[in-house]
Amino acid sequence: MARKALLVDDEPSILVTLGLVLESKGFDVQTATSARIAKEHLSTSAFDLVITDLNMETPTSGYDVVQYAKRQPKPPATLVISGFPEVLDKWKKEGADAMLQKPADVPELLNMIKRILP
Repeated sequence: MARKALLVDDEPSILVTLGLVLESKGFDVQTATSARIAKEHLSTSAFDLVITDLNMETPTSGYDVVQYAKRQPKPPATLVISGFPEVLDKWKKEGADAMLQKPADVPELLNMIKRILP
């Protein structure tokens, strides 16, 4: 059974690119263009991995996604990404398992996913 990943970003090109990378590694990928939509997906499906941008509806709405994900019956591994390093510094305190600064290269992303998935 394929692992399920939820990708959250308000930039469609990033969703497409990350989605193709994860699908090539065997993930079943679902996408969301906002924190609100991500929470809807999390409330109806279980995921193994959530990768979320931070700056969407608000500069730190990705942390809302992480916190919502961690309250699920089977909490997924969470990775936050952002092009704004000043909002990434609180990733651990906000409950994320890891962070990456945009733009992240594919090998770096895949290594990080390997480290945080059980």
